Amino acid sequence: MITIKVNSLPVDLVIKDLATAFQLPYQLNCREYLVELSDDVGKGNIKAMMLESGLGIIEYHCKFKMDVEIQFVKDVTHPLKFLYCTKGSFNHRFSNEDTLHELQEYQQAIVASQDFNGHVITLKKDQEINLYSLEMDRERFMLYDECSSDLIKSDLHDIFGDVLAKKSFYHEGYYSLAMAEVFEQIKNFSDNYFLRTIFMISSGYQLLGNQIAQYQYDLNNEENRHILRQYEVSRVREAVQFIHQNIERTNTINDICKEVGLTETKLQEGFKILYGATINNYINDVRLTLASQLLRGTKLNISEIVYKVGLTSRSYFSKIFKEAYQMTPTEYRQLYIKKPSLDN
Repeated sequence: MITIKVNSLPVDLVIKDLATAFQLPYQLNCREYLVELSDDVGKGNIKAMMLESGLGIIEYHCKFKMDVEIQFVKDVTHPLKFLYCTKGSFNHRFSNEDTLHELQEYQQAIVASQDFNGHVITLKKDQEINLYSLEMDRERFMLYDECSSDLIKSDLHDIFGDVLAKKSFYHEGYYSLAMAEVFEQIKNFSDNYFLRTIFMISSGYQLLGNQIAQYQYDLNNEENRHILRQYEVSRVREAVQFIHQNIERTNTINDICKEVGLTETKLQEGFKILYGATINNYINDVRLTLASQLLRGTKLNISEIVYKVGLTSRSYFSKIFKEAYQMTPTEYRQLYIKKPSLDN
């Protein structure tokens, strides 16, 4: 394992310490600092940018050839960190504690160290990691002072206002679909550095706003929580795969929920957000698409096709098919039957 001590706190200066530790050069493009990993260290890069109002962001897109422990150890009050793992996994602990917090893909954590204690992040070798660290200098974050009334009833009110770091804080969960979309946009943004700077400032505030909203919803009971999390998105996509692979079977919504481990409410919400349809409407669309393919490309009779798409009623099949294609299944098939040439 290689251990790196970072003695700088503004996120842009963190890159300088990392570059020095790896004996690599760093680049400065507009306001973004970048260090590209060399072949002997690994693959990928680490980026950092100071945004506005005491906010900054560090991006780790890496695959190291050795375990890497990064110790943030400067003897001052450390920033409040919002950590997001979008690929792979990593470990976090407070520098004055031995307790490890392992964050997997789709997970996020809000972390604040006590007094002048720092943070230790461990990245595992031979593992591709995408880690975002949104960091807040609470003393400089002036926007909070002006607009904090909505946080009064939340623990975050005390944490945001704890500029002297009188107590530590750790909260772990899964980040939302809205936040996942921001990470995807950050990763894929490839315009010039001036526009990227503006984009990153906007993205920082989007992440912070979504994080506050998500934390407040996390305080509710599971039954009342309605923010769709990224890990739940993967379960919804598993449900879609299950539907396609088992379309011949007459699975109920409850069967699908058990298969992917989501409640019906959460699964319905996921289908509505991702596909703009209820689960039943989506299943019908899959059935009708398959039926149209079988009508065009096979000699199966209508009853056999009804069975192939997981239905039992020929009349019901004909009804929903006509509603979708404005013709009966037989009329649809006739359109694709090759007519003999007039010359023969």
